[in-house]
Amino acid sequence: VIGPNMTDDYWIHGDGSIEAILKVANEGVLDKGMPPWKGVIADDLLEKVSVYIYSIRGSNPAGAKPPQGEKITN
Repeated sequence: VIGPNMTDDYWIHGDGSIEAILKVANEGVLDKGMPPWKGVIADDLLEKVSVYIYSIRGSNPAGAKPPQGEKITN
């Protein structure tokens, strides 16, 4: 239950684009407890994870957390 729902149209950090997801993964969000992963996880794996997160948007899994952040439309 750690972290936001990444399957809906609401985002706390960035606009939900692959680039924004990758930026958050690389740089982290220290005030929220997420470390930067650049240099810890290989760049190609971070890119694959970002693409995967982008791909699950709209999947509406059972038991997902409620929306948080701003609604995005891209």
